[in-house]
Amino acid sequence: MLLDNDEFIKALPNLFAATKEKGSVALTLKRFDFEGVKQERQKKRAKTGSDDDAMRLLLAKGLSLDDKEYATLVRAATDKKKLSTLVAPADLDKFLAAYHGVLLANVENMKRRDRLRKKKASAKRQAALKARQKSKNESAMDVVKA
Repeated sequence: MLLDNDEFIKALPNLFAATKEKGSVALTLKRFDFEGVKQERQKKRAKTGSDDDAMRLLLAKGLSLDDKEYATLVRAATDKKKLSTLVAPADLDKFLAAYHGVLLANVENMKRRDRLRKKKASAKRQAALKARQKSKNESAMDVVKA
């Protein structure tokens, strides 16, 4: 769903809240240069005025199809919901500051991965098994010597 920049920033915490217990949010930022098959169709529709979303964004953001500066496409997606917005080059600094604030606020809610804990626990188990085997071997040797 293509949103305005402010709407996107307001909707982003809801995505993080929805995936707090289970799931993930995929975030992407990329240059949007109106190239490619889909973008060419959107560019033609924007020129003819038949694509309302494209025209609204181009006019509201002050973007031109012939600009040398490119817009930035920002996407956020979960398994069930997808959001995106186009950010004009002039608004990029302001948007990224707000985006950064939302990310910082929601990073604290993320779970810590248990990968290191699992590695440490398995290393302890391996060390304990080796110690047991060593003590069994030593006790078996003592029995053989006696």
